[in-house]
Amino acid sequence: MNSKYTKFLLTAALLPAVSAFGGVFVLTDDACPTEKGDTEIHLEYDGSWTTHYGKTLASDIGVEVAYGLTESLEVDFSLDFGWDYNSNHASHVNFNGLSLGFKNQVLDPESNDAPFGVALIGGFSWAWANTDHSAARDFAFELGVNFQKNLMDGDLILAFTPNVQFGTAYNYEWDGYDDSIVYELAGGASYAIGGGFRVGVEAVYDFVYTDRYDDNAFYLGPNVCFETDSWWVTACVAPRWFSRDSDTNDHDLNIRIEIGCTF
Repeated sequence: MNSKYTKFLLTAALLPAVSAFGGVFVLTDDACPTEKGDTEIHLEYDGSWTTHYGKTLASDIGVEVAYGLTESLEVDFSLDFGWDYNSNHASHVNFNGLSLGFKNQVLDPESNDAPFGVALIGGFSWAWANTDHSAARDFAFELGVNFQKNLMDGDLILAFTPNVQFGTAYNYEWDGYDDSIVYELAGGASYAIGGGFRVGVEAVYDFVYTDRYDDNAFYLGPNVCFETDSWWVTACVAPRWFSRDSDTNDHDLNIRIEIGCTF
């Protein structure tokens, strides 16, 4: 695995369809892309657990391939699946769509000449079906900047990722598109405790605007990671601490798990 490849999570808003950067969390391996010619395989799980109207677990599952196209540019391709469980209804599993993404490094956080690392990130997702097998026309596009500062010889990593997400989803009930914009401020910290283990914390503040409603919400929770030279596993649990829409039935508890390996 790339020696610069230190995994941890930054929370983000739920996109209309899971993208190369999300679902529930923005996953970043720091400001460095995959090294040129390297290929990484990621199995990503995003879950939203709610209990307002029965116990519900809405899950996005992505099988992603990341490739180092150049020394500074990484491209990603993902097959996106969904699995939903509700205690009052039958569960559903479906192949929902596709995602594309990129990461372009501007400043290397491990360079002595750079005060911090900077990477441009972006992604596009297309979902043609919902998890309950109903039709969908969901498109989402995201742009952001990842800032990273390495301290204590890289044992402590600090990151901040502002981004914006644009989405549109066709509503078959009223025969029209529902557009959305999400502005997001995400930040986190990760500390190496030894033996390949890292622990940290992450937080995000989302500002959501759609044709039908507006909302903002704050999430905060711990994350943990174990990594070797060729594979890693990382997880985070982030409850919602407050929201302008206190009656919303979404995202009481967000869960993110990723397993990855490099070739």
